[in-house]
Amino acid sequence: MRILMLAFFIVLLAVSYQDMKRMEINDGCHIAIAVLAAIAAFAGMGPGISSRLLGALCVSVPMLALTLIFCGAFGGGDIKLMAAAGLFLGWRDTVISAVLAVFAAGAYALYLILKGGADKGKRFPFGPFLCAGMAAAVLCGDKIWKFWMNL
Repeated sequence: MRILMLAFFIVLLAVSYQDMKRMEINDGCHIAIAVLAAIAAFAGMGPGISSRLLGALCVSVPMLALTLIFCGAFGGGDIKLMAAAGLFLGWRDTVISAVLAVFAAGAYALYLILKGGADKGKRFPFGPFLCAGMAAAVLCGDKIWKFWMNL
């Protein structure tokens, strides 16, 4: 499992770099995460199949709906990233990832506003925040979930 986690983290680094440089996430990254998820599932590691399938949908579908309602709310790469990551992480860690990403991106947007560097409609890459949320969920998901459940 450690090799799969290392490979997952390497793909997350690639995603973050691509999104910061080009505001685009290569489909090869989504495919790589899906392949890692398939390997983990066939090896019996990590969450069960139903959790993985729910994970693929629980964040990506609402992101897609928001994008259809509010044009450009999320990029297609972000939506596909969360679908692929859901297959790897399962529903619980996918939800944790998304919540952490939204809070971190919101803090960054607030920083930009306070700094005076944000114009209305200014866009910034969301992928690095999603990747950071995923890394945190992989490393500390159980502790984060227990904390939330005790609130």
